[in-house]
Amino acid sequence: ITTIATFEMRKGREARALKLVADVKRQAEREQPGTLVYMVHRVLSKQSGQPTRQLYFYERYRNEAALQAHLKSSSWKRVAAEWGECFTGRSPASISFFGVKRLAAFARKGAIPSARR
Repeated sequence: ITTIATFEMRKGREARALKLVADVKRQAEREQPGTLVYMVHRVLSKQSGQPTRQLYFYERYRNEAALQAHLKSSSWKRVAAEWGECFTGRSPASISFFGVKRLAAFARKGAIPSARR
């Protein structure tokens, strides 16, 4: 199962929103072997190259049970509880998850290094 989503952080709440995202990543990495890929990017401004408040997520799960384990994690529940305070737009309950059929792909060794904060 693959999920692709964009979240917009509320102005002035970026530090808290980024902390929530980092907590989800840490918990998924440690406790959720069915979470195969968890990548979050901060979108850069086309004009200035500076980070915007937009986050782009790409996630892959081994199966439906792995996705459900992720959504039931304490770190994701904190994101949901603080959604209105930290993010704009619809609630996380409105996120739709779907399967995709890969048509082509490759990854070179080291292509997805861990992000450093």
